[in-house]
Amino acid sequence: METWIKHALDTMYTDFAPGLGPDQFDAYDLQGWLSPEPPPGIVTPRSLRRQANAPDMLETDHFLLNLGPSHPAMHGALRMLVELDGEMVMSSEAHVGFLHRGIEKLAEHRRYNTIGTLMDRGDYATGIMGEWALARAVENLGEIEVPERAEWIRTVVAEVNRMASHYLWLGPLGLDSGAMGPFLFMMRDREACLETLEAVTGSRMMFNYVRPGGVVFDWNKEGNDKLLAYLEKADQYLDEHWEALIGSELFHQRVIGVGIVPHEMALSFAATGFIARASGIDWDLRRDRPYGYYDKLDFDVLTLDGEDIWARTLVRFDEMKQSIRMLKQLVEMGPPPGEHIAKLPKVLRLPEGEAYGSVEGARGELGVHLYSTGGDTPYRMRYRPPIQFHLAIADTVAPGQWLADALLSYGSFDFCFGEVDR
Repeated sequence: METWIKHALDTMYTDFAPGLGPDQFDAYDLQGWLSPEPPPGIVTPRSLRRQANAPDMLETDHFLLNLGPSHPAMHGALRMLVELDGEMVMSSEAHVGFLHRGIEKLAEHRRYNTIGTLMDRGDYATGIMGEWALARAVENLGEIEVPERAEWIRTVVAEVNRMASHYLWLGPLGLDSGAMGPFLFMMRDREACLETLEAVTGSRMMFNYVRPGGVVFDWNKEGNDKLLAYLEKADQYLDEHWEALIGSELFHQRVIGVGIVPHEMALSFAATGFIARASGIDWDLRRDRPYGYYDKLDFDVLTLDGEDIWARTLVRFDEMKQSIRMLKQLVEMGPPPGEHIAKLPKVLRLPEGEAYGSVEGARGELGVHLYSTGGDTPYRMRYRPPIQFHLAIADTVAPGQWLADALLSYGSFDFCFGEVDR
């Protein structure tokens, strides 16, 4: 185990106050604060509590606050309707749909090799992952054999895309906790990842690169050079980010014991990815159901039982370390010889049946379930976005927190509403 992990675990819940834990919610007599049904026509959160019902208690007015969809502290096009007692969140309710894409319905009228453009607009921070999940579903149903060179390229661009997405999470998490400087430097590192992807795929965001059977363009020297230049300094920069943000005592005081997601809650809400691993669920598709080139790589999966923002930060930071470790191994191996895409008919028709393809996305298990009736378009497509499940968890853990901590908790889930409002 690396030194930074051992130090973090040793100081996790000893040097700082544990904060508000799940067992402390009993201190609030929530049932005693329930009010009668609100008047018709008024939009209110679930279990709204307007005032104390005991005549001898100090009566305080609660008020409703709209956080988002354009609030500067909100992550993505999310509207959280929260009820506040002063600065304390008493209840919250998520309102989504401001970014509706219609991906699943549009896919029914698109040929299989063109649906990837829709997936880019789902989880738009890691479009490669969505394209790969769709390609795997098509390949499973059509029994398409993917060339080894294509699997190598897919794995490389997926891990670079994962790093770019994680920078876009860790930097704003620092902003939410009051740290401006680390955010700027993480955007510098993210730019190096995007330049590598642009050199290989031709795009920085909407890639349309991974197709059923392989990838559109072969690996090239420009992309390889940019990746090598990034990997040369990536570990050093991560260590600097640790010292500037994650190792800061001020950051510890903001995140330890805050935004607790108990193990049982993570299981019951079908959490995956770093949310699950930070709550003691040891599961990673790259290791447990390997695909691409992951079965040829040596990497670790960090699982903690801290259940709070601090644990989620450690798990995510270790993911970044492991991604760099994997990329170095892949570069050392080099792309295997062969074609970068399988030879397929110009119009791909899949046999009748159904298949599921999934990948370990940046935010959890991202899956695509296809149902085919034998044509060149799917009869039905189901997009499984991990963040939709995590949003329900965030909505549940917010009550009982200070408003500033609730906003930090929302940010720690790394929302991406293109896939929630798919």
